[in-house]
Amino acid sequence: MTHKNIPLTDVEKIRRLPWLVAGDSLNTAFFLLTFSGSVFILFLNELGLDAAQIGVMLSLVPLAGIVAPFMAPWVGRYGYKRTFITFWGIRNFVFALMLLTPLILGRFGEQKVFFWVAGIILVFALCRAIAETGSYPWRKEAVPDAIRGKFIALNSMSTTVAGILVTVGASYVIDIGDGLSRFMILMTTGITIGLISLWVYAQVPGGAKKPSSAETASHVQGMKQSLRDGNFVRFLISLGLITIGATAVISFVPLFMTEQVGLSDGNVVLLSVGTYLGALVSSYWWGWVADRYGSQPIMQFSIIILLLLPLGWLLVPRYSAYSLPIAFFIAFVTGIGTLAWQISWVRYLFVNVMPPDNSSPYSAVYYAWFGFVSGLGPLLVGQLLTLMSQLQVDFWLLHIDPYTPVFGLSLLLLLTGLVTISRLRGDGATPFRRLAGMFLRGNPIRALESLVQYNFAASEDTRMATTERMGDAGNPLSTFELIEALKDPSFNVRYEAIHAIGRMPPEPELVEALLAALDEGKSELSFVITRSLGRLGDPQAIEPLRRLLFSGYHLLEANAARALAMLGDHDSVPPILEKFQAEPNRVLKIAYVSALGQLGVVQAVPDIFALLRQTRNETYRAEIGLALARIAGEETYYMQHWPSLKGSTTTATAQAILALQKTMASARQEQLARQMDPCAAGFAQGDLAAGARQLHTIIKTLLPVLPAEPPTAILAECATDLAHFDPDRLEVILLSLHTLDIALRQIGQPLPPHELSSI
Repeated sequence: MTHKNIPLTDVEKIRRLPWLVAGDSLNTAFFLLTFSGSVFILFLNELGLDAAQIGVMLSLVPLAGIVAPFMAPWVGRYGYKRTFITFWGIRNFVFALMLLTPLILGRFGEQKVFFWVAGIILVFALCRAIAETGSYPWRKEAVPDAIRGKFIALNSMSTTVAGILVTVGASYVIDIGDGLSRFMILMTTGITIGLISLWVYAQVPGGAKKPSSAETASHVQGMKQSLRDGNFVRFLISLGLITIGATAVISFVPLFMTEQVGLSDGNVVLLSVGTYLGALVSSYWWGWVADRYGSQPIMQFSIIILLLLPLGWLLVPRYSAYSLPIAFFIAFVTGIGTLAWQISWVRYLFVNVMPPDNSSPYSAVYYAWFGFVSGLGPLLVGQLLTLMSQLQVDFWLLHIDPYTPVFGLSLLLLLTGLVTISRLRGDGATPFRRLAGMFLRGNPIRALESLVQYNFAASEDTRMATTERMGDAGNPLSTFELIEALKDPSFNVRYEAIHAIGRMPPEPELVEALLAALDEGKSELSFVITRSLGRLGDPQAIEPLRRLLFSGYHLLEANAARALAMLGDHDSVPPILEKFQAEPNRVLKIAYVSALGQLGVVQAVPDIFALLRQTRNETYRAEIGLALARIAGEETYYMQHWPSLKGSTTTATAQAILALQKTMASARQEQLARQMDPCAAGFAQGDLAAGARQLHTIIKTLLPVLPAEPPTAILAECATDLAHFDPDRLEVILLSLHTLDIALRQIGQPLPPHELSSI
């Protein structure tokens, strides 16, 4: 007895979840062959019922859910699981009376058979409602919230497969059969499967009765509390709008396909396979996304898909060879949209709306409301179809029939539901716009492939490779995996994760994860983190990087300066300039030079040139030259000409000077432009010293007419070096040409209107 009162662990719950999946799969077969779906609607149509009567039949099952608030206290005392198993079994025997329908029809006629079927459905619905009143608290207990989205997805996949198999079989039976006998065969099969599902459900743990101290008054108080919960009420309103706008309308689509599109009964049932296929291919995806990013954005996205359905139904060709394939495609989209809606709103109900300590009152109110709107929808749609039964108008390509107002109403309700859902409490869910934007950045397909590979990777090499690919994809979908990789036991994987994050869009979670890793202490990874923070470009990293400038680790300080420059932090210029001037290590000084160059610090030009003249390493000189080029202006010219200058110095330099000749003429410097010819000739002939002297003369002549810093400061230093040119110092020539190009373009720009008026 004591053992029964011990709360179930998540491990035990997860171990027994396959029984719940199996029970739901069997139950799917039961309801598709009995009281729900295309089979039941076609059965009612075969009985000769009109749209209004069919609407009444479809409304009885959900409307019975209104009894849930009144039964919930008793269900809690009797036991949630016990109630479910008992009344879930009784409903099978009640529905078995439906097998007598052909006898009732033959003896009493269509009018009496309506009341016979309605009576069976009503009693069946009451038993089902009482059972499901116990089902929701039991399911909330049986499924851990951490995997609820994935469970719903996997459960949907299993039930979808069951639905496809059952639908294909039902379509075959309906096509080869005739009259009511074909429906009796399907219902008998469904009732048998329903009885088997009872034993399967009994294997699921949990659902014990509430302690006897829990009184009815507390339950009523709990229901009142739920109605004072603003977010819960908004959720119920949203659920009602979408249920009537989508689910109720979809219920009558089989009749629309037979009456207006011209499909056979068997093909109409077969359309359900398209719906199930759409659900099957997307089910795990929706569950995964809902668990990761929250339910609310998936709810919004699903409604956008559902909004396309009425438009698709209106435009489907009538009595055409293309009717079936187009209708099948629309059914496929229907499966994607309806499953996304189902997974997201069910998850939101259990995780974000229903409190664990008050689940029974909340679920009772929810179930009553959901039953009411689910029943009201078919009732209203059925009545509307009856009122519009004579509507037949052809307008251009659009054929207006009794279903057109129904589809229009669906669009209106769905749009209203979309607005109300946006006002639900997010509870940490990713905003819809941000989630949608994730699929428009980088390579989402490659990111998803990498996610799958990462979650199955075991070896270090595989984890490193997949982490690298996630960074290459540049898509935010892999954000959580990259953050997880920062905690990998392998140093190499952590190192690769930091590099990969640096190639990602600047997601707040990534920046915070890198800053957290930086706060864990100084290590060899700290240097990589600072660079990645700089590449991400998020201002949130500026303050921590400023602190690193005074960490006492010279190499880390230099890396922090580079990162701050990448972030464009001009407020850090004074300490960076001070450290550059005080740093004794020449290699580290180059790091500060690079930062000062990226920040465009003109006052550092003389000191940077002094370092350039002392530096012998060619690569270091090139980096210093690039820093000076950035101070002069846009670095494009410098980087475009660097490869050609290295490959063929004389020819490339001569061509660059001749190109500058045109720029000089545009800058109204015709006399200097003529001096460019001998300068280019000197370089073309391989006489670098002669060419450098000519270039020195041109710069000295041009300096007085140049605008203020920075081009003037840099060209003055270049002229000094060109006067005593070293043929190995090619960066001086390139820097001179780069700065001349910028200066001449500034001279050649038209004067502003206020300056023209003063001439």
